[in-house]
Amino acid sequence: MDDVVARIQAKLTAACTEPVPRPRVFVRAPGGQRLGAPLSEERLVAYETRHGIRLPRSYRTFLREIGNGGVGPDCGLLPLTRWSAHDIPTANHQLERAFALEPTDSVAADWARLRDLRNNSYAGTHTVVHRGCHEMTLLVISGPARGRLLDANLGDLAAPPVFHPQPDFLAWYEHWLDTLPRGELVPDFRDQRRGGSEDLVDVLTTSGAPGERRAAAYTLGGRQPLTDRARAALVQALADDPDRGVRMDAARTLAELDSGAARVLASALKDPDHWVRRRALVYLLQVSNDETAYGSAARELLRDESPNVRMTAADLLERAGWTSREHW
Repeated sequence: MDDVVARIQAKLTAACTEPVPRPRVFVRAPGGQRLGAPLSEERLVAYETRHGIRLPRSYRTFLREIGNGGVGPDCGLLPLTRWSAHDIPTANHQLERAFALEPTDSVAADWARLRDLRNNSYAGTHTVVHRGCHEMTLLVISGPARGRLLDANLGDLAAPPVFHPQPDFLAWYEHWLDTLPRGELVPDFRDQRRGGSEDLVDVLTTSGAPGERRAAAYTLGGRQPLTDRARAALVQALADDPDRGVRMDAARTLAELDSGAARVLASALKDPDHWVRRRALVYLLQVSNDETAYGSAARELLRDESPNVRMTAADLLERAGWTSREHW
């Protein structure tokens, strides 16, 4: 682990000093281009004793030898003691309770089953990154996925979390640093792929692995401008990729980079998967205020078979002024 720590320290120093364009997320991180001072062993032990837990080794090493809070993905790393501050709703200080989910291919189904059992909470997790609103990156402290990181929407417990592919905190943070020198970081860091736009399009259109296609669709969000070939591949993926995660990330990238994305996002309102329909509506209302063209299709979601979609549609359409509560 000493080699990993030394590597991260060297990459962080280079990233903070090289005169290259920085992604917006890097410069807005708490503490600017710095990490907070490392924590002493005594402070770590005191924290663990207070909560009745032992921090995962990789995260503990980071805090002890590299730093505590500051520059990192999205809005930056939170200091250890801000893991459950009053404005960041997490697990009601239940770090010792096991988080039940595991990073398998059936995460969505398992999360729905846990919801039926009233056990789909984020107890046993620790917030390491506040990504905006109720979007967080969490570290599993207790449970079968201990040490793994995941993205979660804590304002919508019906939405399943998304596990990061890295096995521990140090690997996750080093992967983030590896995206920085060429300015490849997209606003919401998750699983990204190296390579230029053409390489990513090849993966998106030919890979048989859903995870690789998802990462390609997601990473294309950091390749500006969007090429004609990339746009065509994303539109095709949104229309018919068999993996809903690919379709959701294609929708996000098109909404971010394609000024004419409203039409294809509107077509995704009829996607067979309710998570994709919900995501398409969110992005459609972000990129378009044309109620005449898209209002009818959007209002159809007020009668969607999924309660989650209906609630989201009612809230978003009312905010956009496309409907009022008296109409649903």
